[in-house]
Amino acid sequence: MKSSTGIFKKYQKPIVQTISILGIILMILMAFFIANSGFFANPARVQEWIAGFGSVAPLLFLAITFIQVVIPVLPGNVSTVVGVMLFDIGLGSFLNIVGIFLGSLANFLLARRFGRGFAGYFVKSATYDKYIGWVNKGKRFERFFVISMVFPGFPDDFICLVAGLTKLSLKKFIIYFLLCKPVTLFFYTLVPLYGMHYLYDLIW
Repeated sequence: MKSSTGIFKKYQKPIVQTISILGIILMILMAFFIANSGFFANPARVQEWIAGFGSVAPLLFLAITFIQVVIPVLPGNVSTVVGVMLFDIGLGSFLNIVGIFLGSLANFLLARRFGRGFAGYFVKSATYDKYIGWVNKGKRFERFFVISMVFPGFPDDFICLVAGLTKLSLKKFIIYFLLCKPVTLFFYTLVPLYGMHYLYDLIW
């Protein structure tokens, strides 16, 4: 009788592809909603409408953020900006941090469980080849991991997958992530958000 791990390995590629397609559709629908909601004209009204759904709205967004990290279909700063737009800076930032942390933790654990083949499904081969070499660099990878969590321009989601293939302990992964990511995530969310507001005011 085949184990659940063996069955997952056999079907993991179509599973990943299916979830990716669903994620893309979901993100398109979210972008369409934002574009037609009149948020920039009256953000308080849109936030009030979202609040009418009670706890369902933040839980749904948390789930979307988690999926976006595990199955990346858009740059991460897109979903983080949407979170702050819909739930304000306080709750939006909290949901972003929790969702991204849980997704990154899932990436780490999934890569550690299923290996390089699993990690390779989520990025282009050029990106895979560029970063997979860090797997055997020990302490150097730890320093690189911290840098990638602090500065923009790195494929954070994939690097968390790579981290799961290294000897980096789960405890260190959690500590490094929670020390580095929240503050920078907050900063990288506010800059695009205020930039979008500026462009809207400039155009309209």
